[in-house]
Amino acid sequence: MSGPLEVVVFGKEGCHLCDEVKAEIASLGEFADALTVVDIEKDSGLRARYWMRIPVVTVGGREVFEASMMDLKGMWRKRLPGLLRG
Repeated sequence: MSGPLEVVVFGKEGCHLCDEVKAEIASLGEFADALTVVDIEKDSGLRARYWMRIPVVTVGGREVFEASMMDLKGMWRKRLPGLLRG
């Protein structure tokens, strides 16, 4: 991958799943500086695209994770680093 890594979490204020994903990414030191959070409530196009799927995570513009991948046992936390690395 050329250029700096860009990890974006699309979510909204008050979304506990979004907060969990942001915290997990931030805890992975190699991705913390690359993390950008986008509030879908501030853009009607993003809200329409992501509303039923948040949190949605992209790496370099490619969607790699969404809420449907989260499970109650927390296994998604073990899979997330691999998804971020590609």
